[in-house]
Amino acid sequence: MRIKFFLSNSIDLFLFGRTLAGLYALPDTDITLYRVNWITNPLCAALEVEELKLGIEVSDHSDFWEDSLLNWCDVYAKRNINPHFTSLTQHKIIPFGLNSACHSRRSTIAAMTAIASTLPRASKARLREIYRYLATPHWKAFEHRPDQAVDDTILFQTRVWEPQDAPGDEMVNEQRISLLRTLKREFGHRLIGGVVPTPFARQYFSDLITDQPCRHPQYIRWAKRPLIGIYFRGLFGAIAIKMAEFLSASKCIVSEPIYNELVSPLDHISVYRSNDECLAACERLLSDKSLADAQRQQSWNYYQQYVNPQAHMADLLSRAHQRFQK
Repeated sequence: MRIKFFLSNSIDLFLFGRTLAGLYALPDTDITLYRVNWITNPLCAALEVEELKLGIEVSDHSDFWEDSLLNWCDVYAKRNINPHFTSLTQHKIIPFGLNSACHSRRSTIAAMTAIASTLPRASKARLREIYRYLATPHWKAFEHRPDQAVDDTILFQTRVWEPQDAPGDEMVNEQRISLLRTLKREFGHRLIGGVVPTPFARQYFSDLITDQPCRHPQYIRWAKRPLIGIYFRGLFGAIAIKMAEFLSASKCIVSEPIYNELVSPLDHISVYRSNDECLAACERLLSDKSLADAQRQQSWNYYQQYVNPQAHMADLLSRAHQRFQK
């Protein structure tokens, strides 16, 4: 199978690293990367495989579509699809699936070769973006199988956002902080994590600053150990990358309701709609080993089928071809 992958000069490799890693893991596949001027949004990329033209968009925003990509492609894979927001070309749109920030050796070499000629004139901000991608863990570093040991603890580590970074979603900090304080009061030392230290966080939430690693590779290593992961929505209702990370580590997941469309429902996770419901779900999992073991296995099964980068890309291409042939 031959795949042509089209990327912009400013592609966000931090968010597309997993896509590239998955494509390069596909067996019997010849992939060529092309840097093109007709893609200008760093959150968009495109590929041609056989007769299919597939656009990929990984924005946090459910109400955003890249019109030029929509017009070009046969099928448009969108990371965040919400039924409240529709497009005139809805027949083209399929869910991209869960995303996380990672890389593989082969895909990193290919990506850096593709953008190499842009680096001598790149801005400092762009070079920081590229370093952020290069510092991501290898995708296998996220994995922690359900037969591997975990601690009877709860993982809750979060960012808080300055108002200018979350226009229209200013409630996100209040919701996260309220839940974090509630969990700390109830579970004490069994609650692991806290607020990522930033100048804003230190000014307003100094008592909640995490004492655990925050750099991505170090965070991923220690974050595999807690049994339970607390999931809360990303900015603007996006499906946050922590969901893919939790599934990769076969965690028990206690989650807010997910309203964006998934490739397949996460029927096995524990859903909460209030702080009290979150507490109760955590207590059930900590006190019932058979329930926790079952949820860990189901998380791992979901990861193997839909989140593992190779499986994700194989599934995405299959679904895109099915939509194209309708």
